Amino acid sequence: MEMTMKLLRTRLQSRLALHKQFASLEHGVVPVSSECQHLFPTKIVSRLVRWAAIPFEDYAELPYTKDVVEAGLAEDTHLYYMALIERGTAKLQVAVVLNPGYSALPPIFSLCLNWKGERTGSNDDNIRAMESEVNVCYKELWGPKPGYQLLTNQLQRLCMVLDVYLETEPHDTTVEGPKEFPQEKMCLRLVRGPMRLKPFKFNYPQGFFSHR
Repeated sequence: MEMTMKLLRTRLQSRLALHKQFASLEHGVVPVSSECQHLFPTKIVSRLVRWAAIPFEDYAELPYTKDVVEAGLAEDTHLYYMALIERGTAKLQVAVVLNPGYSALPPIFSLCLNWKGERTGSNDDNIRAMESEVNVCYKELWGPKPGYQLLTNQLQRLCMVLDVYLETEPHDTTVEGPKEFPQEKMCLRLVRGPMRLKPFKFNYPQGFFSHR
């Protein structure tokens, strides 16, 4: 009985923390606490412009969430959200599944970048690497225990890696005028290996980006 009450209290506290975060996200604000500032560079240009709940049916119909659904990681009891992160002409659609066991069980993110075509983890290795930054490396983003800031830290990391993705793209010389996304992030190497992977890991306090 004592264990059951403890689990219920933890889930209630988690839900209350999430609702506070949702209130900020719905206004396009990604809250980052002072304890987590070191996880991100001072300047991030990409920004959250939309956050909204969606039904499971809408989530399951998205072509880029297929792997999550087929792996059994998306169930009726979970919560589903769509976010939109923008920078210039680039629009990153973010489908999020939130397990009732948050934050012990992390949210799962699926990405689709609309910029010069549609880019997802199935046709772009770097989009898959961006998904890995939040889905696989989530323990770096827990923040102070019990880790209720995980969701907003994951979203801020997505804003950060979208900046890196766009700034390290080669400039199209056939287009006149300045580059749309000038490189502002300091990177040791722009790409690595035959998959041309980008440097998504932020190194604090040096302030540069490197490959994992």
